[in-house]
Amino acid sequence: MANKIHDNSIRDEWTQKIGALNTLAKGVEALDTFRHQYTTPFRNSYDLELDWGWIELKLEEKVALLKHKEFNDQQFLNQTAYGADAQKEADTVIAKMAATTDKYEAERIHIGFRLKFKPPIMPVNVFQDTDRILGTKLMELRNIGYYDLPLAELRKVRGVRVITG
Repeated sequence: MANKIHDNSIRDEWTQKIGALNTLAKGVEALDTFRHQYTTPFRNSYDLELDWGWIELKLEEKVALLKHKEFNDQQFLNQTAYGADAQKEADTVIAKMAATTDKYEAERIHIGFRLKFKPPIMPVNVFQDTDRILGTKLMELRNIGYYDLPLAELRKVRGVRVITG
């Protein structure tokens, strides 16, 4: 008997889609589209609720392999998979976070950073330090009265979409 969670037609379909990705540009586009569609609190769809983590992992593996194939050592350590300078991208988002005093905006900045740059998109050496800086600022802002609002208002200011049924 097949395990319907770990062995299913959805994963089979995605395995074929991922296997067909043969350039870094195609892999990055597929991973970016997938993350926006199926991950984070800002996702557009819950259709892959049981499988999104596994699919994202397989896309990340593919992008990492394509990045290794197409990048030299200098590029691998210093560029995003989009081809941009990783530290410049990090500095831009750090400056944006430093400029905000709003905990909800800080939350969106941090989630947006992870959505766009989570490895293998950004080299780990740059991503981890940037994530630490952003998370520290977010926690400093969030620790003051985060749950003071009623739940309905908190959802509204955070941009939460409640899914029913």
